[in-house]
Amino acid sequence: MENIYGIKRNEVLIVMKIMLNQMLDEKGVSQNQLAKDTGISLNTLRNLNHGRTTRISFDTLEKICNCLGCGVGDILSL
Repeated sequence: MENIYGIKRNEVLIVMKIMLNQMLDEKGVSQNQLAKDTGISLNTLRNLNHGRTTRISFDTLEKICNCLGCGVGDILSL
């Protein structure tokens, strides 16, 4: 399932798609394992996967990408 977020900036709607679940499936990594390997809380990862967040820090993105061996564009898409 893809999560799509709409963010309004200066009256322009920016739509961002979060594809973390797909990347986890592709790499064979569970949310629990990603949380352990990155130090990111499981709650934060679940919120990302279920569309319950409106922002993600660069630090969090970097940890996820380093752990999964992927780029930001593999997880986020406009």
